[in-house]
Amino acid sequence: MRAMTPTIDPNLAVARPDALKMLLDASALLLARGDVAAVVPGILDLARQVIDADAYAVWRTYDTHTWKVLASHGLSPSYRTEIHTPVPRPAVFEAIPDVDDNPGLLEHSEAYRGEGIRSLLIVPLNLQNSLPDAPNSGTITFYWRTRRDFSEVDIAFASALANLSSAALNLAELNEQNQREKARLAFLAEASTALASSLDYETTLQRVAHLAVPQIADWCVVHIVDDGVPTRIVIAHSDPAMVELALEHSRRFPENLLEDRGLGRVLRTGKTEVLPWITDEMIDDALADPEQRSLIRGLRISSSILVPLKSRGKVLGAIRMVAAGRDYSFNHDDVQLAEDLARRAGTAIENAQLHRAVLDQKDRLSLAHSAARMGTWHWDLLKQHMVWSDEFKELHGLRHNGASTAGAGTGLIHPDDFDEVMRGVNEMLASDAEFLSAEHRAMAADGRVFWVHSRGRIERDAGGKPIAIVGITMDVTDRHDAEDALRRTEKLAAAGRLAATVAHEINNPLESIVNLVYLSRHTPHLPQEAAGFLATADEELMRIAQIVRQTLGFYRESVDPRTSNICQIVSETLSAYRQRIQSRLLTCETDFDTELCARVIPGELKQVVANLIANAIDATDPGGRIGVSVKRGEECASITISDTGSGIEEAHRARLFEPFFTTKADVGTGLGLWVTKGIIEKQRGTISVSSSTDLAAHGTAITVTLPLA
Repeated sequence: MRAMTPTIDPNLAVARPDALKMLLDASALLLARGDVAAVVPGILDLARQVIDADAYAVWRTYDTHTWKVLASHGLSPSYRTEIHTPVPRPAVFEAIPDVDDNPGLLEHSEAYRGEGIRSLLIVPLNLQNSLPDAPNSGTITFYWRTRRDFSEVDIAFASALANLSSAALNLAELNEQNQREKARLAFLAEASTALASSLDYETTLQRVAHLAVPQIADWCVVHIVDDGVPTRIVIAHSDPAMVELALEHSRRFPENLLEDRGLGRVLRTGKTEVLPWITDEMIDDALADPEQRSLIRGLRISSSILVPLKSRGKVLGAIRMVAAGRDYSFNHDDVQLAEDLARRAGTAIENAQLHRAVLDQKDRLSLAHSAARMGTWHWDLLKQHMVWSDEFKELHGLRHNGASTAGAGTGLIHPDDFDEVMRGVNEMLASDAEFLSAEHRAMAADGRVFWVHSRGRIERDAGGKPIAIVGITMDVTDRHDAEDALRRTEKLAAAGRLAATVAHEINNPLESIVNLVYLSRHTPHLPQEAAGFLATADEELMRIAQIVRQTLGFYRESVDPRTSNICQIVSETLSAYRQRIQSRLLTCETDFDTELCARVIPGELKQVVANLIANAIDATDPGGRIGVSVKRGEECASITISDTGSGIEEAHRARLFEPFFTTKADVGTGLGLWVTKGIIEKQRGTISVSSSTDLAAHGTAITVTLPLA
């Protein structure tokens, strides 16, 4: 912006040489003053010396709707110093001998009569930082309380004074604008540094609010959109008592979001809303509750800026900045500074939100890894360096601050499994495989041995050479223990089937021998010695029968029933069959109610569930489905094993629980369901079968019910 050079008509020297000398002497002094507050009193002093009037005033506008007095002399304190016009009103030169004869001044006639004003001389100031549609945005106004007819000399000197004053004001405002720009840039630089100094979400929001107060506003309220709902997060004010008052208002009168104005409109459109002046009438129109109106007036709000907080096109919230003095209104510079701060704050808030989301996600992932007993690792094959997560270190009993190396990583493999695991890894690296997996025993730092399953993705360079592996390791000891328990159970079941078969085969000839001994003992005239031998044989046969009965039941647990978690027993047993289910290309669906307990012998119940699941797998073709559910009844828990096999013909259903009856032809002994029924009934439960051979809906479901503990 370039300042205007003042010009003075040399003909004025003829009319009033003293006044001309005053103007020339004062020009250098006025132009040397650096701010408007110093220039305006100088203009008034010079006006008093050049033109004899009863009163003087310098008026200024920045929007052509509101005119304000910068300084005055000779006017009473009650004279209005501010004019609001609904229609823009630029300044024009006016010499008015009698205000009553000028129709354009009728709206101000009451003010003039109250002050006793009769004549006016209004000289426009050509200020270069004015709005495009209002180049003359200031005036020097001379007031007379008696009628005055203006001479050409009066008009010439007033014009010369206005020319000089315009140049001085332009220079002063330009200097102030430069100072404001320097202060703005310094403030924004400080704000950028402060906002970037922390990624903590709450700290960032506090800094946004306290940067705005008092640099821009007396009040600052930060609203953040959370799950689509704006929430007031921070209120800042230099007076803590006022903060409490604002908090009370917020609690009692939550903000009503409107589409056409206020916070609702700013969040919807992403555009700034400015209220230069907030009057009592505006408060009365906006608020119906008299108590709320009283609270708002107590906050002394005079002007408001509502700026959206945006980052990458997304509206994150809004900052409301409020002036709390009736003599102050936010101007264009304030709005620009508020928007500049909001842009930086939006970026800082989004960064803090992303940082908080990353931390939350990391915490959830860490919690999930800890719950699942797993950890992650990265193996740099070129540097032979391995980095472990804290969960991996915890899994292996290592110190969290311990060093990570490739050698120490492979050293965690159990010595008996080391060669086989490394051979498999090297084979995968030598091939074009993308993934590798291994399951082996591991050695913890305290010597504990456990099973782990590791799976990794191989990273290769452009030539296909493996350069790194990133993977995850999970503790699968429980699965191995369950599989071992299942194998033991299957062995016991096999022994039971063998015992039942032997008992079945022995019982028939044994019964015949017992009958023959009985008949022999009752033969007439049997010698005494022979009778003694037969009695001994009968006792031994009874002992053999007892041994057969014990052999039939030896594989069952000899412990008493105890309160057990049915879901856990079924889930552990099902886990042992997962691999077999997958190898058969079957889908397994589960539906478990939680916390179902019954008094059972856990091992025998596992045998029951294992037998039913194995039957369902054998009965279902590849691509089929089996279902396992545990549900709560009124007084019982029900376990249902279902399949989509061909179903059981109706003629066979009545014999399912008979010993040695089987539909598996060459692979079954016919004792499984018989033994199962005996176990369930011994534990005061029931077992039932439903089956269908229809082509549209075929399959079998076996349900076991047990009384709840």
